[in-house]
Amino acid sequence: MNKQPQKNRRGAGLSPPNEPQANNGLIKGIIALQSQRSLGGDKPAPLHLFFAILFLICNSFIVSAQVITKIHIAAETVVEKDRIELGDLAALDSDDPNMERLKSVALGYAPQPGATREILKEKIVLAIASAGFAEDAVALDCPPKILIRRQSQKVNSAVLRDAVEKAVLANFQAEKVSARITHLEMPENIELESGNVSVRASAANVRNFFAPFAVSLEISVDGRVMRRLSANVEVQASAEVLVAAKDLTAQAKIGAGDFVVETRSLDKPLSSYLRDADRLRGTVLVKNVSAGTELTTEALASGIAVKNGDLVRIIGQSGKIQISVAGEARASGRIGDRIAVKNSASNTILQATVIDEGLVKVIF
Repeated sequence: MNKQPQKNRRGAGLSPPNEPQANNGLIKGIIALQSQRSLGGDKPAPLHLFFAILFLICNSFIVSAQVITKIHIAAETVVEKDRIELGDLAALDSDDPNMERLKSVALGYAPQPGATREILKEKIVLAIASAGFAEDAVALDCPPKILIRRQSQKVNSAVLRDAVEKAVLANFQAEKVSARITHLEMPENIELESGNVSVRASAANVRNFFAPFAVSLEISVDGRVMRRLSANVEVQASAEVLVAAKDLTAQAKIGAGDFVVETRSLDKPLSSYLRDADRLRGTVLVKNVSAGTELTTEALASGIAVKNGDLVRIIGQSGKIQISVAGEARASGRIGDRIAVKNSASNTILQATVIDEGLVKVIF
């Protein structure tokens, strides 16, 4: 009795070979031999009957070897791997080594996720023949064209957004800045092959987070990078900064009563804002600043902190030992400049670094 084809999840299957009916001749020959022995008692059967039976047995094996493998392939199939094999299109369930070889017949590459590919029946026939299978040993039952799709998954947009937020907002946490993403634009319906998805976002090349910028995204499946893309981002942030408490004029030095600390929305690079009063030391305004305006680095320049002839305090340091003596500047300089100063007690000329107005330091 013929076995029914086994169906796989794609609606395709393979029928094992039909059992030949050659055994009927073998049975008839045995019956004839028994009849002859019955008529003759214990008399041996004629020699020609023996050879006839031997011929029938050999013939049955020959007929059994000439089997036909039936392969059924559906009109549409979904595959999981990069390379397509015949076993991906039809379920070939058998312990026969030839069946395993038939399963591994190569049919090319699978389409990208979201795309399709057509495989012609003629291509499958040629591939089977190239694998060493005789034309009359395989019966292929399939439509003229087979549509192949790649098993895929859509990347959750929440996963992408979370990666972008972590990459962007991490730049503000150490600076005590309150920030949030107000606009995020990135590709939708990203379709990838099946597997474990991971996303890496980077904002390392962003210089100004308060103007629209792009974040690079790298999407991997099972550790292999599948897509690289970018997301357009806009951020709103606020922080405590120094603000002019009154109208300030150019070339003026800013004193303690000239500024206040307020929380303001940021629209420039964070480094442009003055957030620490220590940064005002040795600076002068290069332009007028109105009351209520944030103090920024572009409004300030380094001023002369020590002038030639000024009385200064000289700090001398050697390891953990530090002394302080009075002195006189022999040159003008800004904070960070090295100038000559005279020790008023010993009249010795020393090279010192200007560290503040009226203050220099010598390291021995």
